[in-house]
Amino acid sequence: MSTSRPARWGAAVLLAGITASACGAEPASPALASDSTTSPSATPSTPSGEPSATREALRWKEEHLTGSEGTFTWDVTVPRAAGPAVAGEVNRRVTVSADHVVEAAAATVLDGDPPRLLTGEGTVTTDDGRTVQVLLEFVDSTEGTAHPTTSVTTVVLDVARQEPVVLGDVFSDPRAAFEALAPVVEEIADAAGEPVTDPEGLAPEEANWAAWQSGEDGITFWFQDHQLGGHGTRQYLVPWDRVEHLLTPGARELLGPV
Repeated sequence: MSTSRPARWGAAVLLAGITASACGAEPASPALASDSTTSPSATPSTPSGEPSATREALRWKEEHLTGSEGTFTWDVTVPRAAGPAVAGEVNRRVTVSADHVVEAAAATVLDGDPPRLLTGEGTVTTDDGRTVQVLLEFVDSTEGTAHPTTSVTTVVLDVARQEPVVLGDVFSDPRAAFEALAPVVEEIADAAGEPVTDPEGLAPEEANWAAWQSGEDGITFWFQDHQLGGHGTRQYLVPWDRVEHLLTPGARELLGPV
């Protein structure tokens, strides 16, 4: 099997992958590292925020991670950074995160299964000199099924430390924060006409909240296919005035609005 680190699969498997990625796990299987190809003419992504004047700006291009094993094929486009030292760690973390999804999807393929295609798209959402944040969205399609399975994973890196920002860094008391955020998300979902029909998906467990990104307006949480009930991933922006009191002082400085 080759390794492009993209992938899309069911919510339960994906959540495990997100958690492992956030903790900095390395790729599990050397067999998954191979047929990736780089597109020299890739269009740079357009992250939000301007790089800090105190460091050299990262330069971005796109790379296709592709491979196949039996009836399972994947083709994921990820952003690749170049420039200052943090670029190497950004690229490694994005690759690890995508690998977890690919590996989890591949593990569910059985001999004789119909053709299955996993595609993915990575986007740089923030590159403001404080953090680099990448969103990876996947679509897992099996021939003959009614609809594909979608999923999402995220990477957030502290530029100065060149280390991932995990939920234990973000919230003073993560479990208490998740308990406080659950009704806020339900309220936002209701207002969007997307009621939460499976509240277990908002239980105060890190895996349920592991896909997140910060921005000028607040913190956005992504929820996996069927996690909150119904088909499809969901995303809800929690404004700063409703989440800031839950943050650590360091998180306010690192992630808060400029």
